[in-house]
Amino acid sequence: LLDCDPGIDDTFAIFCALRFADLAAITTVSGNMPIEHTTRNARWILELAKSPEVPVYQGADKPIAVDPFFVPDIHGPSGLGDFVTPESDVTIGELTAVEAITTHCRDGGAVIVAIGPLTNIAEALLADPTLPERIDQLHWMGGSAVGGNTTEFAEFNAWVDPDAAHITMESGVPISMYGLDLTHQVRMDGKDVDMLRDAATPTSERAADFLEFYWRQSTTNEDGKPMHDPCALLGATHPDLFERASSRIVVEAVAEDTRGKTTVLDPVETHRHTHVTKTKADIVTSLIREAAIAPREIR
Repeated sequence: LLDCDPGIDDTFAIFCALRFADLAAITTVSGNMPIEHTTRNARWILELAKSPEVPVYQGADKPIAVDPFFVPDIHGPSGLGDFVTPESDVTIGELTAVEAITTHCRDGGAVIVAIGPLTNIAEALLADPTLPERIDQLHWMGGSAVGGNTTEFAEFNAWVDPDAAHITMESGVPISMYGLDLTHQVRMDGKDVDMLRDAATPTSERAADFLEFYWRQSTTNEDGKPMHDPCALLGATHPDLFERASSRIVVEAVAEDTRGKTTVLDPVETHRHTHVTKTKADIVTSLIREAAIAPREIR
């Protein structure tokens, strides 16, 4: 199950999910854009990729306790660059996102990839405290061990809903965190735009439009634009691409000046904290570049 807030890099994560995973469902959340945009975008992307059978369930329209915050300057007015997302024949499921998540986890062994604020995940955990027992792994694109991209301290997804991140880290759910220190190693640029255009499929040509907008919005960086969200999806489908370290994560949900800060604790630091999350996490630390750049067919 993919919980997301499309968003351009979310769109590439959806493409990866359709290419490499058995995608059970998409749940949408308010994050990069308001919920009506993220849901419309998810539905249309599935139609573009000729996968209308994947169900979409609409989720939280705001964070648990703070005001929503959106980034049209990065993802465009609709969330998909300059593109105005049309209506789609892909319907919105009758279940809420929380209901879809608990249903997905019903029989155990569930894998969830969450690439937006963790609002839907936290609300599902609050609704069913036994849920962690039935989740095999939660792959989360969020947090950082090296500083933020929204504030000095906080990564966007953690900052937008720090309460949800805190609840999730406290739940005991098995989690892999793909933070900025990892995602800044995975970049796309104009060469990738050209490669997508050369593939000349309806999906690749539209993906090239999205990527070109996203890339040109970046600050000057010869390495290209970080592709944050696909990392968490590929961590689930291609774990050999990444290196990991076992640790624990503390999320600041109270102090406004450090709101959303994720602190990755080593064993010594863990014993110094009077209150430490019970969730043991895999912190995905680096990209195994030789494996990641192996040529893959574009479809």
